[in-house]
Amino acid sequence: MAITSDGTQAFGIESSPITINAVTYVAESLTFNFTGSRADVNDSNGEPLGSTVIPGRIEVSGTIQLATGTTANDVRGLTFVLSGTRADGTYLIVDCSEAQTQGDYVKVSFNGYQKIN
Repeated sequence: MAITSDGTQAFGIESSPITINAVTYVAESLTFNFTGSRADVNDSNGEPLGSTVIPGRIEVSGTIQLATGTTANDVRGLTFVLSGTRADGTYLIVDCSEAQTQGDYVKVSFNGYQKIN
């Protein structure tokens, strides 16, 4: 059953479920980090004249539920696509870890970044 919001606030995870390697996972959490770095411009005496922000990669971390008892938990090197959200793009998973808790779904936490090309 889909969640229906009765207001204008963003609610829940816009991109859940997500598909990784043709397997559908329930996304419990997704966190996006919009990275950047500062570049300073100095005069000949080393005094600051100004600075600017240089955008970096969009990084993602999240937690997904394993689809079935036989679903592989190692999603390193795999990609998933988000569309129709504020963070559209293809993301590459760099690392992952599995968590098991008594009386709960088996979950995988992961970190990755948005691919440039």
